[in-house]
Amino acid sequence: MPVVDRREFGGRFTVHENAQRLANYRYLEIQLMEMIGGWSHTTPQLAFKATFGYHVFDHATAADLLGERLEQLRSGRDRQEPATDDVARLCEHVWGLESTIDRLVAVYRVLEPHLVSTYVYHADATDPLTDTPTVQLLRRLAGLDQSHIAWGQAVLEALTQSPEDRRRALDVQADLEARLVACGGVTGQGIESHWLAFRSAKGEDRPAKRQKRGREGYRFTKRCAPVDHPVVEAPFWFSADQADFAVYDHAEPWSIEDFRHRFHQLLYGEVETTDRMGKMLAEFPELPWDIRMDLAHQMWDEARHIEIVAKAVEEELGGELGYGPWSLDWWWMQNEEDPLRRLAVTNCWAERNLMSTLREWRTEAERRGYTRIAELSDYLQADELTHVRDGTNLVRRLADERRRRELAEWGVDAVERIERFSRRDETAPPVVRQDPEALFTFLKPGARDEREAYV
Repeated sequence: MPVVDRREFGGRFTVHENAQRLANYRYLEIQLMEMIGGWSHTTPQLAFKATFGYHVFDHATAADLLGERLEQLRSGRDRQEPATDDVARLCEHVWGLESTIDRLVAVYRVLEPHLVSTYVYHADATDPLTDTPTVQLLRRLAGLDQSHIAWGQAVLEALTQSPEDRRRALDVQADLEARLVACGGVTGQGIESHWLAFRSAKGEDRPAKRQKRGREGYRFTKRCAPVDHPVVEAPFWFSADQADFAVYDHAEPWSIEDFRHRFHQLLYGEVETTDRMGKMLAEFPELPWDIRMDLAHQMWDEARHIEIVAKAVEEELGGELGYGPWSLDWWWMQNEEDPLRRLAVTNCWAERNLMSTLREWRTEAERRGYTRIAELSDYLQADELTHVRDGTNLVRRLADERRRRELAEWGVDAVERIERFSRRDETAPPVVRQDPEALFTFLKPGARDEREAYV
């Protein structure tokens, strides 16, 4: 059978320029990961929080794959850099947007569409034979970002129902597009085009000369304003009043009503943990990349848990979402400047306890014939094992023995504050704890793999 190979050697980019561009793309993918993650806890809609978890992990995965290709091109795997200082300033401006509509416009109508267009251009313009790995990678990433754009457009259609909101969204988009053009796009080379009919490309075979950017180029820091709890839409709510929690009392143990209360309270925990992971990704860019990948993966897991638990409350347990509150005694530690403090209690104590709780739920549900509830508890417990192990290994890796002891001492006080509220008695004396090792997995000799204890 005759074979026709229409591919030709030659592309617009040298290996050096190829790597420069991939480093620029990786910078913007990481910026998107951090911005969407850092916005989650101030975005009221639970459906948006859940999708943000998916998109954050997608951007983290894209950055990871770009890093792998950078290494293959004899560049640094962790390399990421804006093409110009103005690109960094554009990202800073987007990070500072406050309204949900403005943020969605920035990401899903401006930055991600620009990435898609740039990825497709790069894949078309590079050598199709010698640079096949880049071609395949960028086409894959373009498809992923395109799915995000479709979601964002659908959401913006729903949010901008009035003429005034539509005009505002278009004005924000026009402003950001102008800023994007002014800074030369993600590569600093201008907004590049392809597939233009009746135009010679001969004069544009090579990209424009790059601006030189020193090691001390413009950088900015993402910090989230402290809040008492994540922002949530009605009918969800948080409370510090013990009396409000009586709505969860007086159910027959392990009845459908009791499981409804348990899952409804778990829902708030999944919301807080999704937001917690996103906030950490935004505020601690100095953490090693593999650890940040674990955080992004956990955010994705917790976002799925929001959907799973909410659906279980409504469809399996006959409840209406938002009928009861969630405590204010968890989120305060998410304003801690020390990322290890945030993880010590939440991943290395609370999620380990949740594994035991979910095992008990599974057992009791099976005993009563609640097959679906037992299955859901089992799957949720499986995810929590990964989160406990990741948090444990992270603390052990970044903290020496003395620091771990300090984290445990701080954590004991934090746990007491949480437990005092859960006992519904603010005046109760603290529990005397002689051995903090009983609480925190990072102090336990066998904590690297707790699988046997929780199956």
